[in-house]
Amino acid sequence: MLMCQCFCKAVAQDNIGLRFLFATVHPKGDDMAFLQPNKLDDRAVVVLNWGFIGSYQRYIYRKRLSVKIAQGAYSDCALLFAGHTHVGFRLNLLNGKKDYLEIGFGPTLVYRKSWNRFNGYVQQTSLLKNTENWQWNFVWYGGEIEYDHSINKRMDININCIPGYPDFLTFAAGVRYWLRPTPGNKQWKRTNAHNW
Repeated sequence: MLMCQCFCKAVAQDNIGLRFLFATVHPKGDDMAFLQPNKLDDRAVVVLNWGFIGSYQRYIYRKRLSVKIAQGAYSDCALLFAGHTHVGFRLNLLNGKKDYLEIGFGPTLVYRKSWNRFNGYVQQTSLLKNTENWQWNFVWYGGEIEYDHSINKRMDININCIPGYPDFLTFAAGVRYWLRPTPGNKQWKRTNAHNW
């Protein structure tokens, strides 16, 4: 275990991220569109949201495999508080020095202030659990798709999609900051050569 821990410290790269959540897409529209004031069309195919998702990510195998912890806090489509807490794996599908295309999955707890407070609301899915003030669910397979582009040795910009297809797709954009220079650049190689 000690050798494994030392190996992970030697090769892992850590970053923190902050993304601004800005929109939810309902591909088939939403029957509860009348409850969504920021919809851009009558069926609420596109709804504007706002909020943030913070994350910590640690690469455990080169630039290919990582573990990510994410916490979101944002407005839902009815402008009530919502959020999620997620831990999962990320697989990088690109091998470029500046670009990452990552897919991820892992257990996720999602929650929102209850829509049962609204007249005319009909719950569309049996997946949501209800308490007096909250609706929530725990899923083992929650994940995301994210594209990152490096703008310097420490900073990447990204766009992110949280898929709940076919019901919704949520989009966010932001940055991630590497706590050490990213693998592959000369500075990282100089400062970590002794670990190899």
